[in-house]
Amino acid sequence: MKITINGNDITNGRIVGGGYSSAEFKKVDETKRNKAEGISKIKVESDCANVTVSTINSTDAKEPYYGEAYVEAHYFGEAYTDGKPELNVTTSGDELIITATTKAHVVNGSLKLNVRIPPRVFRSISVKSQNGSVGICKEVEAKRLRIDSQNGRIISEATFEEISAKSMNGSIDICTRAKNDIEVNASSMNGSVFVELENIGSCNFSTSSMNGTVRNKKHSTGRYKATGEISSMNGDVKIW
Repeated sequence: MKITINGNDITNGRIVGGGYSSAEFKKVDETKRNKAEGISKIKVESDCANVTVSTINSTDAKEPYYGEAYVEAHYFGEAYTDGKPELNVTTSGDELIITATTKAHVVNGSLKLNVRIPPRVFRSISVKSQNGSVGICKEVEAKRLRIDSQNGRIISEATFEEISAKSMNGSIDICTRAKNDIEVNASSMNGSVFVELENIGSCNFSTSSMNGTVRNKKHSTGRYKATGEISSMNGDVKIW
């Protein structure tokens, strides 16, 4: 059977045109877990997956982690690629490193990486996706949060003291309820940047947009202070 996806001829699950003759239709469904004891930093990197970070309770754990704090990474989906999707979980001191990669061309795919962490405050969480969106759920907490996406949207509802969010081709949405003074630095080359803040009494932001509008509708209704830089080259900037 022959079909065509994104200009590539695919016969019996193998790409026979478009310059990727070794590519095949591949599925991945892999889960890895690691104890969270002694871990204060989380680093997540992916080349072609949509990444989501949420929390997990120890009572949700399966053997041999039942009752213990642990981190779970689930890499799943499908793609036409000439590489092999791989999930790796390693540690370096107090840092847990999760990588989900194909290390090759991906012609068309729907790969996802779901990371679940204990519901506690981490010293730092870093998430980077080369070609995919990044979502950080509301229950996640970190003193420092760094999110980078080359080609994909960024959404964060996490609690933090400092956040840095950068996207080359994608919008950025940051929504948080502050538990202390915070610093927000967000920039997109080709996408809008929206920041929604709760429990913030004063804001001191440097904002700019080369080819879009800037709107600051934030009303002081909290006890903490927010500072930082928010910008977009080709999109709107909105704070409220």
